[in-house]
Amino acid sequence: MRMRVAFGAFVAAALLPVSISFAADAPSSPLSPVGSVLQAVTNSPEGWTKNMDGSFRHASTGVLCPADFKSFHIRDVVNPSDMPSSVLGICRYSDGEGRTGAIRIRSYPDSANMDAATVENDKLLMAPDAPPMLMRASVDRKTANSRLTVTIARKGFLVDCSVSEIGHDRPRGDFPLYCTTIPSGN
Repeated sequence: MRMRVAFGAFVAAALLPVSISFAADAPSSPLSPVGSVLQAVTNSPEGWTKNMDGSFRHASTGVLCPADFKSFHIRDVVNPSDMPSSVLGICRYSDGEGRTGAIRIRSYPDSANMDAATVENDKLLMAPDAPPMLMRASVDRKTANSRLTVTIARKGFLVDCSVSEIGHDRPRGDFPLYCTTIPSGN
């Protein structure tokens, strides 16, 4: 009996701080408390949840960053506090052969950190008669990396799926086209 009471007191003491933090998170979503606990337990960045299969999900957009996509494997999810305020996080990937991939989620508008062409593309994607996606290719003059990026709009946010590799040839498009498989949702 004494052991049962001691265990009950331990469980109550362990859960008390969690229930207090639940009350603070309650206004945003009924699942916010669970998300906060999962973020703390899995050491996930704010707004992200790590799933049992190693993938990450961004709560506000519903975007899933798979643990593996074709030959790419997730390296990490970069915390939004390490980036400009419009970026909510980046899932970073590599394929072990010199190519890197990224799934970046941004708030709209994002004109402070983007070139004029990207700002115009973002406006097109957020318009009522928006195309399903926009694709752009570029070469970084400093590193000579070629980049191919597909951008889509999801739930009022912008999602960029891109691949980069050394060389001036256009990188393979399999990773950027992952964006086309993300369910639209509103």
